[in-house]
Order: sequence, then structure tokens, then C-alpha cells
Amino acid sequence: MHDTDPTGTTGPSTAPDATKPPADPTETFETRLAEVIFSAYGRGAAVETTLEIDGPTSDAPDWLVTIEKRPPAERTYNPTLLDDDV
Repeated sequence: MHDTDPTGTTGPSTAPDATKPPADPTETFETRLAEVIFSAYGRGAAVETTLEIDGPTSDAPDWLVTIEKRPPAERTYNPTLLDDDV
């Protein structure tokens, strides 16, 4: 990846590579899972569900995965309407 500076010269990019997953396996799993959920939601898929995933062999564990949408956080800012007569 290369960036172009104002003079038109290109060089190696100093921007972080957003497509590179974290090195830790758990972080990689969480990052990829979030990407799949947001992508599916953006395409209109019914994301909230419970899935039963059977392991590919008898030695692999079976999984139960539940995906739920969290309720929105409570508003900390409560706008008040100003009266024009003030």
C-alpha cells in the first residue's frame, strides 16, 4: 500500500492495515465474527438467532451459538426545547 504526498511522490503507507486481523487467536476470532455479523446485518439477514453447529468429526465439540442484539444504551444527553418567548 502506498500513499501519495502533496508533491505527488509515493512511498510506503504509514496507515494501519485495517484488513489485517490481530495476531491473538481469540482476538482474530472475535474480529472476524463481528465482521460476519455486521456484513450479514447490512445485507438484511436475520442475524438474531440460535445456531446448533455440529463438529465435523466425533472428536470435535458441538457448539450452541446465540446472537442477540443489545438494547441501545441509555441517553446521557436529554435535549430541552427552548421557549421562543424567553
